[in-house]
Amino acid sequence: MPVSFFWDMTLTACITVWSPGPNNIMLLSSASKYGIKKNLKFMLGIWTGSLSLMILCGIFCRGLTAIVPGIQPVMKYVGAAYLVYLAYLTFRRLPPGEGSAEKEPSYPMGIFLQLVNVKIIIYGLTMFSSFILPYEQRPLILLFFAFYLMVLGAIGNLIWAFAGNVLKRFYSSHYRVMNTIMALLLVWCALRVIS
Repeated sequence: MPVSFFWDMTLTACITVWSPGPNNIMLLSSASKYGIKKNLKFMLGIWTGSLSLMILCGIFCRGLTAIVPGIQPVMKYVGAAYLVYLAYLTFRRLPPGEGSAEKEPSYPMGIFLQLVNVKIIIYGLTMFSSFILPYEQRPLILLFFAFYLMVLGAIGNLIWAFAGNVLKRFYSSHYRVMNTIMALLLVWCALRVIS
């Protein structure tokens, strides 16, 4: 892979995975309520799901491109429905200590959120088919790129989680406004998925 192509891929990947999306918005919202430390399992779940998807995209990209047109419409609506559900949960969320029975985000929730994340599925297929597979097809190198793409996403997740952590004190006194904004952003993501 030419060096310039590698940097083009990296820039495209960062713009894609650092932009608002379901994981980043959930991390912003959740970290503003629980802080970074209590979101580590959730983030590990997101990263596990992301790495799993990147490996699948890298190994099966050629085969999946024939299947994706049939899968994409279904996944699009499943993913959008899940985002609307997350928006509802976010809107209802109470600040810590106010009788909320809501559980902290978990590792399985992070994996599930990532596995139904159409943005990340399409991201993986695009990165491998456009940037990686034209130059490299060895399994070990594809595994390296799967890990590299996951790390770029993890950096974006951390940025959004730290932003949420900074807003934690603000959240306690203005949680209704923040929940409404986060819920609307999740609904916006759902609308972008189905459009």
